[in-house]
Amino acid sequence: MKAFRLFGLLLPSLLLSILLSGCAHTPKPLLTEDWQEHSRQLAKRSKWQAIGKLAVKVPNDGGSMSLRWQQEPTHFNIDFSGPFGQNLLTINGDDKQVTLSEPNHASISAKTAEELIHRNTGWTIPVAQLAFWVRGLPDPANRISKFQPNPQGLIETLEQSGWKISYSEYISVTSGAETLAMPKRIVAEFKEIRLTLAIREWQLETAQ
Repeated sequence: MKAFRLFGLLLPSLLLSILLSGCAHTPKPLLTEDWQEHSRQLAKRSKWQAIGKLAVKVPNDGGSMSLRWQQEPTHFNIDFSGPFGQNLLTINGDDKQVTLSEPNHASISAKTAEELIHRNTGWTIPVAQLAFWVRGLPDPANRISKFQPNPQGLIETLEQSGWKISYSEYISVTSGAETLAMPKRIVAEFKEIRLTLAIREWQLETAQ
C-alpha cells in the first residue's frame, strides 16, 4: 500500500504536467508587460523545462519534493526526488497514455492524467488547465472567473473552474533574443487541496 499512499500524495503534481533548448533565467528587473504580446510569445513555446520544489497539502497528509519537469511538443517527463536526491518516482506520458513509475514497484498507467488521478485518489483534477496555469497563462478554452493583474500586467490572481491560482513572484527568463517573465512561486487551491510550486530555474526553447 506504500506505493498508493505515495501515489496519492504526489499525483496532484500531474496537474502541473500535461501538455507542457535551453536558456537559463537571469535575475534582471521585470519591465511592464504587454499582456497580449507576452501571452502570445509564451504560447508559442511548446518545449521547456522547469526545476524546483513542489509542496502538497491534502486532507490528513502533505509533503514536499524536488522536481524536474521536461515538456516536449508531444510528450512530457517529470522526475521527483527526495531531500538527498534519491528518485521517488517518475511520471511520463503523451496524448495516448500516462505512466507512473516508482522504484521497486510495478508501473501504473492510464489513458489520461485525469483518469490516472481519479482512479487512484478519487480526485477530479483539471490537468489540461493546469498545464496553462503553471506557465502563468489562463486556459483559453474555459471561462475566467477572475483575472487580477499585478503592477507589471502579469497575472497575480486567476480563478478558473473553481480553482484559485496565485502568483506572488516572477523571474526573467531569456529565450533567444527575448526575455519573458515566468512564474517563480505559484499556489493553486481547490477546496482542501493546496499545491505550492517554487521554481528556481526555467529553460525555454526559442520561439519557432
